[in-house]
Amino acid sequence: MNEPEHQSARMQGLDAAAHEAFVLFGESREPTPRAVLDERITVCAADPAWPSWFQLEAARLRSAVPGDLVPDIQHIGSTAVPGLDAKPIVDLMVGIGELGRIADLVERLERLGYESLGEAGVAGRWALRKRDVAQSSNIAIVAHDGDWWKLNLAVRDFLRANAEAARNYASAKWHAVSNGADMLLAYSDAKRVVIERIAAEARILPSGP
Repeated sequence: MNEPEHQSARMQGLDAAAHEAFVLFGESREPTPRAVLDERITVCAADPAWPSWFQLEAARLRSAVPGDLVPDIQHIGSTAVPGLDAKPIVDLMVGIGELGRIADLVERLERLGYESLGEAGVAGRWALRKRDVAQSSNIAIVAHDGDWWKLNLAVRDFLRANAEAARNYASAKWHAVSNGADMLLAYSDAKRVVIERIAAEARILPSGP
């Protein structure tokens, strides 16, 4: 069983429906080879400009997609955590409100210069990236208000609120790179245990009022 299939076996609700819609849409497209997904990475000191860039890019996306298709766009990942060292790539989470319109959404984003990568090993998430521009960015399309949506926000908010956890995560990144993990897939594997621990802690935090 490959990784997306293994993940989908545990999915339910909106994320399971998203995975089904993404698989159906993906049948009309060439699969993205693992070698294309992989890319050389660097880690750099936190840049206070990242949140401002997110706002600019999110506004550009909102101008290109209707609000009923994308109810919300959020800044996620390490560049969304002030002071956290990260790859200099801003992550945008795009919440899709109508799963049956995934083709429309992906095509709109491609017209904005994004490269579509499919689920790329994560069931229930459609990935896109934009490189060779002033500010590189990734897009994760997930079901709005589904489990992936909630978890990504929980992890971001946990790291924003817990300086020690953020420092530990930054240390894991620099350790991975210093040990030769300078390609995306190897880098992700090298810090997987740390981010999974953070995700587990974020999941058990009580939700806000």
